[in-house]
Amino acid sequence: MGAGGGNLGRLLLQYAKNVYAYVLTVDIYCTRPNCLKPLNSFTDLDSGNTIKTISQKFCTACGMPLLLGGRYIVEKPIARGGFGATFLARDRYTPAMKRCVVKLLQPVGFTSSQMAIAKQMFEREATVLEDLGTHSQIPDLLAYFEVPSGQDEFFYLVQEFVDGFTLEQIVQQHGAIAEADVLEIMQSLLPVLQFIHEKGSIHRDIKPANIMVRKLDQIYFLLDFGAVKQVAGVAQGQKSTGIFTPGYGAPEQMRGDTVFPATDLYAFAVTCLYLLTGKEPEELFDVHSNKWQWDRFVKLSPNLNNILQKMLEAAPSDRFNSAAIVMQSLSQKSSSHLHTIVQPPVTPAAPQPVVAKTAPKPVVPRSTKTPWLLSATIPTQFIAAFLLGVEAMLLWQVSEKLGAIAAIGTPTNLIAFGVAIAIITMLRITSILDNKDLFFFVNLLSIGGLWAAKSFVSSLNFLPVLVDILPYCGIAGLGAIALMAAFRLIFQLLHSVF
Repeated sequence: MGAGGGNLGRLLLQYAKNVYAYVLTVDIYCTRPNCLKPLNSFTDLDSGNTIKTISQKFCTACGMPLLLGGRYIVEKPIARGGFGATFLARDRYTPAMKRCVVKLLQPVGFTSSQMAIAKQMFEREATVLEDLGTHSQIPDLLAYFEVPSGQDEFFYLVQEFVDGFTLEQIVQQHGAIAEADVLEIMQSLLPVLQFIHEKGSIHRDIKPANIMVRKLDQIYFLLDFGAVKQVAGVAQGQKSTGIFTPGYGAPEQMRGDTVFPATDLYAFAVTCLYLLTGKEPEELFDVHSNKWQWDRFVKLSPNLNNILQKMLEAAPSDRFNSAAIVMQSLSQKSSSHLHTIVQPPVTPAAPQPVVAKTAPKPVVPRSTKTPWLLSATIPTQFIAAFLLGVEAMLLWQVSEKLGAIAAIGTPTNLIAFGVAIAIITMLRITSILDNKDLFFFVNLLSIGGLWAAKSFVSSLNFLPVLVDILPYCGIAGLGAIALMAAFRLIFQLLHSVF
């Protein structure tokens, strides 16, 4: 009994060890671009002591060192670009294996002289980021180093991980943000821009995806300074490197000309318009008149409206000279003196972060978001309603005239037919199919239905039947327009009241 109990105990102990090893198996992601099998699993890193004391691990597919700088364990990729990538990692030399962000810069096809320049720029970038990271709303720079592997050299930056939501994610999930909350975002981030510009740097890629609200305390952070270039010693600005996001880049930036602090203010204004409307820049900019037009999507207070217009002027000299002037203009009750400000105010020392009032997103009043039924233009909705009515009647009449009603007329098939029509309707009113595809979709479905019916009923005299049912289709289309108009009226009344 004792021996049996001992064997059972040993088996249970071995089973527990196996389970423990399985649970704590460590996966490490290889950062080499184009690695065929980047995810590596190691069962020998099954304890806190092992993972903190082992000297190095290498990718089983390409031989790339996996413990970056000897301490950072990459978990998964976050984003990839033309010259590098961003990864989520953990610092094994911290008690809680603290999370961090690892950014890889890997110049491809560089000569030895170009590589030397790249190293200098890399070191300068690290110096700039370390200086900027002293601001409480900019992620700290934790480390920078190089990792040689074979004939390749890889450059890494490690920054503080901010756990939160980007403004792009918030708008995509919850819709447009109210003006009061956008003003709060501006008041929070304009001091950050002022801080960056006073340090002699320009961000160059301000957009909703590069602004994050931290979950813990709802503080706004400005992210992704991979495009920052120091401008010390250049009195009038610096040349653009072509690093910007289409739609958010200022005209001088898109031309590859000199960029200024006003270039960042332009991108920040476009970002604010995206937050206020939920619309991409190309939907807000009228190419024909070469002007930004957001009035059809949102009505703003006169002061904010004028401030955004000035921030979006085509010429940098016509915009605000600094973020500090924008802050002063936002605090004014009236915009009457908006264009008379010529000197920036005294720069506030040590700007403090502004904390948002809600989590994880700013409060969006229900009345600020246009219901989908009212968002499209009236002609577009009436055309869609007419085509939907025609299609429904066409399918019904064809089924009846072709003798297929017997097949459809059973309760089960009638339910299936109704579900199909409901699915078609949902496709029309969601973003799966936009309006320009609607006509093609309706006709394709209708022609397909007629062709299938004609194939099954070979004796059908097709054209006379089609001519006979067309008036019914027209009447159904007009009826659908009337129904749509009634729904619009009801929605408009409810939306204005509530």
